[in-house]
Amino acid sequence: MDLLERLNLEKVSVLDLGCGVGRNSIPIAQRIQEFGGTVHAVDLLPVAIDKLSAYIGEYNVQGAITVEAADAEYYGIASEAYDYIVVCSCLEHVSNVQAFRAVVERMIRGTQRNGINCVLINTEVKEYDPESGVEQDGLIELNLPTGEALRLLRELYAGWEILIEKHVPQTVHEHKQGKQIEFRGVWVTFAAQRKGAG
Repeated sequence: MDLLERLNLEKVSVLDLGCGVGRNSIPIAQRIQEFGGTVHAVDLLPVAIDKLSAYIGEYNVQGAITVEAADAEYYGIASEAYDYIVVCSCLEHVSNVQAFRAVVERMIRGTQRNGINCVLINTEVKEYDPESGVEQDGLIELNLPTGEALRLLRELYAGWEILIEKHVPQTVHEHKQGKQIEFRGVWVTFAAQRKGAG
C-alpha cells in the first residue's frame, strides 16, 4: 500500500498475480476506485477466485476489480499494461528457475514507465517437527535459497530503482496429520520502479 502512494493514482492500473482471496486486491481497489483505477486479480485456484468475487461485493469494489482464473507460470501480460504489479506468495509455486525468470520478465515487459513491481516470496522453506526434532525441506515447488532469490531479482531488475530489498525469518505453526508442525522460512520482499523508457 505504501508503494502505491508513489504512483499517480488517476486511472492507475494494477495486476495482482497470485491474488488468492484478495488480501492485496481488496485494499488496493478501495484506495484507487475513486480515481478510476482498476485491479486485475489472477489466481490459479477457482475457489480463491470465487471467494474473491464474493468479497468484491461485500467490500463494494465491483467497479474496481476484474478477476481471472489462470496459472501465473503461463499467464500472458500485455506490454506496458500496468502501473503496479504485485506478486505475493506465488513465485515459489512455479516449476523451476527458468519459469521464475519467465514470469518476472513478463511482469517487467508489462510495466509502464515509472511503474512499480513488488515481489513477495517465501524462501528456504523447512518443515520442523518439534516432537521428534526432525527438520526437512518444505514441500514447495521452487524452494530457493534466499541469496539466490535476491540475486535473480537484482539481475532481472537491473536498470530499475530498487525501492525495497529485505528478508525476514518467519515461523508458521500448523496442525498436520494430527501433529503440531512448524513451517520455517525466510520472507523476501523486493520492490523496484521502472525509470524512464528502460
